[in-house]
Order: sequence, then structure tokens, then C-alpha cells
Amino acid sequence: MPHLRFSQRNLALALCLVLTAIPSDAKKKNLPAVRWKAGAPGCEFERREDGRYRWRMVGDDLDMTLLMDSQELTKSQHRLYKPLGVYMSVTYTGSDKFDFPADLRMEFVRHHNVIEGFLDPTEFATKMQNDVDTLVFDTEREIKKHPEKSEEKTNRAREFQKQVAEFIEFLSTQSLEPALLTPGNPEVHGWVFFGTKNKWLGSWKGREDFILRLWMNDKIYEFPFSLPPSEGDLILRKRND
Repeated sequence: MPHLRFSQRNLALALCLVLTAIPSDAKKKNLPAVRWKAGAPGCEFERREDGRYRWRMVGDDLDMTLLMDSQELTKSQHRLYKPLGVYMSVTYTGSDKFDFPADLRMEFVRHHNVIEGFLDPTEFATKMQNDVDTLVFDTEREIKKHPEKSEEKTNRAREFQKQVAEFIEFLSTQSLEPALLTPGNPEVHGWVFFGTKNKWLGSWKGREDFILRLWMNDKIYEFPFSLPPSEGDLILRKRND
């Protein structure tokens, strides 16, 4: 999986003050919502040559960027456990400190507006390791019953172990984590995954609509987006020399 790194441009952008209807769960906490909107002050969208879409929102001493691979819908279906992955970067531009909770939630608009919380990296890794242990146990039991299938079942178990080990390593080093942001340590970035094994989700449609919400202590920032952003949208990836 790619490890994305990108520099932050020092642009003087105004706050993207686009207040939206507050979700029912937000009403319980009386949190206002600030939404990304195309063309609004502080909001940007870019199709990058590396095959990724970029949404940026600036305001309230925060500079937030969402990156999505243009082929994420396809990639998620081939990824172990099929989670949907997003890459987030948050930079604090204030002079004090900011407690970033890394609480992200995804709404699947075209699938009954199902909302999924982020997959906790530690819990997700533990689940995968438990599944490996179960598979190893079951494999050993099956081999005792059918020794003629020993090589086939052993290879299958080893391949699963390898994939899980690589994914766990990725989660441990590349996940977005809670952080206390200060002028001396202003940025946090990383991957966030959302489960898609929900009976209400089903298979992906040709074009999907999402709303990514970043829950802060005093408000919610919303990134409504679609994959692809418009019908027939296609990024021609530029090859590295």
C-alpha cells in the first residue's frame, strides 16, 4: 500500500463557512457542522497526476486535506477484509495547541445513508491476528483428516498469514492517530479505514457518494465527495521516470 506524503502550501484561505444540517447524532452533542463546498472560500479540489483526488478545507486554525485514490472502489474489493481507505492530513496553524481526536466517520449516501465509524487500528489488527490463529488451528485439524491435501491447505494458510502480517505492519506505521498539535508539532497524517461488510451496503455502484465527517471537540467538519467526482471522470496517471 502506498505511503502518501505531500507538502503543505502556505495559502491565505478564508474559512469555509458552509453550515449544514446537523446529523441526528451531532444534535445530541449540539455540535455545529462545517461543510466543504466547491467554490466556497477555503475549499479546494484537485485532480492529481498521481491518480488521486484531493479535497482541502481551511479554517479555524486548521488546514485539512482528504486524498482518495481514483481507483479506491476497485482496490477496496481486492484488499484484505475489503475496507474502504482514505488518507487524511490535518495541520494546526494556530499559536496555542489543538487536541486532534482522530474521530472519523463515513456516511455511504447511496446505501441507505449507512454511517460507519473508523476501524480502530489496534482492534482491527487483533481481529486479523485472531483470524490467523483460527485458520492455523483449522488447517492443522483438516490436514490430520486429509493428509493428501496438506500442501494445498498449508500454502493457503501461509499466504493468508503473509497478507495479514503486511496489513498489520501497515496499520501500525501508517494509520492516522490522535495527536496534540502545537506550532512545534503542527501536522498529523495517515490512513483511515472503514468497514464495508454491512448488510445494507452491498456491492459498489458505478458512482458512489460519501460524506466523511471529522468529529472535533467543538464542531464537525464534513467532506461530501463522490467517486468518481463526476460521471465518466478519469485520471490519466503520469508514469514515474
